[in-house]
Amino acid sequence: MAVSSEVRSPGLLRTIFLSSSALLLVITVVASPKEAFDASIQGLDIWWKIVFPALLPFLMLSQMLTAFGFTHAIGVLLEPLMRRLFKLPGNTGFALAVGMCGGFPAAADAVSRLIQDKQITTRQAVIAAAAAHFANPMMILLVVGAAFLHQPAAGYFLLIIHWTSGWIAAAAAIRLLPALRKEQSLSSDITSPNKIVRSQTQSQASKMENDPSSSILSSPNARLASRMLHAAREAHNRDARSFGKLLGDTVSQAVQTLMLTGGYMIVFAVFIRLLSLYLTPGISTGFWPSILELHLGAYHLSKTLLAPAILMALLAALLGWGGVCSHLQVFSILKTALPKGQSMLYFVIVRLGHGLTAFCLTLLLWKPFSHYSTEAWAAWAADTAAPTAPLLLRPILHLPDTANTLHVTWVIFPVAVIGLAVLLGVMISLSGLTLWMNRLFSR
Repeated sequence: MAVSSEVRSPGLLRTIFLSSSALLLVITVVASPKEAFDASIQGLDIWWKIVFPALLPFLMLSQMLTAFGFTHAIGVLLEPLMRRLFKLPGNTGFALAVGMCGGFPAAADAVSRLIQDKQITTRQAVIAAAAAHFANPMMILLVVGAAFLHQPAAGYFLLIIHWTSGWIAAAAAIRLLPALRKEQSLSSDITSPNKIVRSQTQSQASKMENDPSSSILSSPNARLASRMLHAAREAHNRDARSFGKLLGDTVSQAVQTLMLTGGYMIVFAVFIRLLSLYLTPGISTGFWPSILELHLGAYHLSKTLLAPAILMALLAALLGWGGVCSHLQVFSILKTALPKGQSMLYFVIVRLGHGLTAFCLTLLLWKPFSHYSTEAWAAWAADTAAPTAPLLLRPILHLPDTANTLHVTWVIFPVAVIGLAVLLGVMISLSGLTLWMNRLFSR
């Protein structure tokens, strides 16, 4: 009886399935070495020329800003917006902005830092990772818009749709979370916020005995700037690393995260090629890449002969879904921070909602956008190419193919940093507007 129950156990069946799949993959690689080698080279080329240079600065930047207490200070400002829209603490707003400007690996890394610093609970981490899961904007603008579609304006359109639909999907799905708690097995997190509140109360009480000014700074009636500085100082004191040590740690951790991302991309590139070769030889070559890997899926979709509106809608849906490869990357980054058995069903639901919302918005907006964008883009390009044009706007005009992406990504990096600052400014303004409306209607 014990042996039969063990054989029927889900863990053993899962082990048998995964080991058999790995053995079958090895056999197919040995049977088709040229196809496997070409696919791995393709995955390595995309990772080295696009993903690595685009994500490395944002990974390092997010880790350093967290160590210096910047995320804690920004959390004070973004608290009203994040509470109102996503029902999350304000410090997750920085992870959201990093995800929008740096891509999902940077967002997952920022969420992991928040968990390790005990600023959010595991349940809030799953929600924050789902809300901040965005494709890298440089990939959308340079690769999809310019290199694949040869329409820079289409890249900007896809980026706006990608950001807007992501916010809509996450804000809508968070309202359904209470109905999904049993399926997500998040009951263990229901008591964790209370424990965190009690521990924080005890620590604050002990600090107040030693530092009377801390009670004034942490009170709700304190000035906003004082509370921000206090939060940043407390976080920096807890980190206690010198600048040299912090710089070395951020470089090594960022490179390690990107090496993990590159391994996933290469393995999935081989897996996709073998699936298309042996399992579904008669189906379109864009089917498996669109489901499994974001970059390869966008490449194959852009080569299909479809109506422009349908093609753009499918690309927007693919960017919202993100691919199974990106999901596994996020799970692997958050694995060390989340408890064993923590369900990510909510994450997958938000990804499906993001893709569906982006598909519908693109079908509605692509025709009017394409009708008016050609002349507007030509006029803007002529003004930007003038000698008096701002220096930071010139790299955007001369968008290259993937062969020159490594160079242009670093040239355009100041624009990306400015975009991150603008995003944070917009989010802070929305947070202030939300706080003002809450106080207005609470009177």
